[in-house]
Amino acid sequence: MARTRVGDFIGALSIVQRALPLASDRAPYLALGGLVALRMGSPTQAIPFLRELIEINPSDQPSKNNLAAALVQVGDHAGAMELAKDSNIPALARIEGFIHQSRGDYELAANAYRRAIAGDPADLASLNNLGNVLAETQHVDEAIDAYEKAITLAPADIQIYLNLAELLRMADRGPPRLKVLQDAHRIAPENIRVLVDLGMAYAHVDDLDNAMETYRRAIELTDGFGEAHIEYGMILENLNRTDELAALVASFKGGDVPPEATFLLAWEARRSGNYEEASRLADSIPETVLPMRRWHLVGGIADRLEDSEKAFAAFEKMNESAVAEARPRHGLTYRETVERDLSLWNEAWASSWTDLPFPEDGRRDPVFLVGFPRSGTTLLDTMLMGLQELCVLEERPMMAQLVKITESDDIAQYDAARVAELRESYFASALSEGWDGTRWLVDKHPLNMQRVPLIKRLFPQAKIILAERHPYDVVLSCFMANFTLNFAMRSFTNLDEAARTYDAVWRAWHRGIELFSVDWQPVRYERLVVEPRAELEPIVSWLGLNWDDRLLDHTTTARERGRVRTASYSQIGEALYTRASYRWERYANYLEPVMPTLEPWVQRMGYAKTI
Repeated sequence: MARTRVGDFIGALSIVQRALPLASDRAPYLALGGLVALRMGSPTQAIPFLRELIEINPSDQPSKNNLAAALVQVGDHAGAMELAKDSNIPALARIEGFIHQSRGDYELAANAYRRAIAGDPADLASLNNLGNVLAETQHVDEAIDAYEKAITLAPADIQIYLNLAELLRMADRGPPRLKVLQDAHRIAPENIRVLVDLGMAYAHVDDLDNAMETYRRAIELTDGFGEAHIEYGMILENLNRTDELAALVASFKGGDVPPEATFLLAWEARRSGNYEEASRLADSIPETVLPMRRWHLVGGIADRLEDSEKAFAAFEKMNESAVAEARPRHGLTYRETVERDLSLWNEAWASSWTDLPFPEDGRRDPVFLVGFPRSGTTLLDTMLMGLQELCVLEERPMMAQLVKITESDDIAQYDAARVAELRESYFASALSEGWDGTRWLVDKHPLNMQRVPLIKRLFPQAKIILAERHPYDVVLSCFMANFTLNFAMRSFTNLDEAARTYDAVWRAWHRGIELFSVDWQPVRYERLVVEPRAELEPIVSWLGLNWDDRLLDHTTTARERGRVRTASYSQIGEALYTRASYRWERYANYLEPVMPTLEPWVQRMGYAKTI
């Protein structure tokens, strides 16, 4: 014991091993040997001492706890589980939770952590781990509660703040995410990880001035080149502030350029049209740069050089990286939820709708701009911003919030009061998202095309603009886009799932407009980029508005509009181009497996199959 007190663990263990064969009472030596071995970080030596202690005294709970922990350390999860399973002892329940978590059995892990916390509400590790497993299973609100309790117990533990902020990012809860990271920043003002995440959180809520200031501070603290440089550069790109982006890149040209800076050099070379140089630089980007960004850049440059084989391989790696970094999927896919809803939409259901008067709340029903992602909705919404009578909101969550609120409702049975309540919620959310409350609201969100019944129920006089583009090009472009991997966008990391999702969403659209009278007009992408005025004039007339030449000056609008929220942000500032039309022909061999799914839509939309 004296040697243990002075940290001479090897000497203490040697004495224990010599004394044990002669001891009439082995328990004190076994207890000391187990303790010393654990303090030495040698669970293998501790395990025999602890096993014998438990044989001598089966009610020795501390030794059981220590043995289970030692077995976990040596990888004997089965042995540890024999001791821990279904235990209400906090230490053992925590170990059971850890084992289930490591196996991916998140529901079982959550139950074990809950038992640990019930026995010890101050069990910080279990609270944090419970938050982690609940985040994995999308139990967002309960995960938030667990993290907040953990922060209360350990208000200086930055990792818990980062865990909570990541959960809020995945749940698209921008303001709470920002608040959590502001709190973390007050505790650790020079923590670069906190600064980078805080910059992203400011961008999440469209506070780009503070985002850029935060990134600049992170850059000041970074030794060399880091993630903050890339995120800062991406905001400049997103805002079409090309001169500032060029200046940032120029600061790394010449001299001792950090290898990671090659990403921005390649990006700027591509932006300036020097694709051969951009390709050379992109191929030399080190693996320390985020793989999704790296492979997306490599693929985009190869596509512009018409090297389809290299481009497709890069986009495959980009999507593989995205899935690898994302939380595991649980439950139905996005497509499966669309198909589930679609199975309920039939004539009997539509005929059961209660008759309601038109809402009289003084609010004009919105214009909904929809279309499968990558169908030209961002170009179209930028053009529509040229009409001063319209206020365009891009991909904001008004309808998604209503879907969540109404997910257990039968909207067919709504009364006027429920409709009024939900309309008020929608317009209040739109105001908080940037609508000025006076101009005609244009709600641009591509996948609202699969929400026709809800739109019709709440906004019976709404107009819907439908963006159309060749199905092969749309699905290919979705596969090639570096989307933020939310519930729906995960569908596009696999070409087959992307095609099946396209089919499901379009079936939902057509079922909706067949069951309900909807005032809608199409805009065809391939015509829009060739004869924009001819394609837009019928839309302007249908809206009852006057033509404005600013509709055609989308590059100026792009510079003035601020942040673009979609994967098209680097393209809307360019002059109209046709290179994306029928791009699929260069990738026909890769698309061949999904053509049977998409070809019926090619025919229905009147496109000719040219290969």
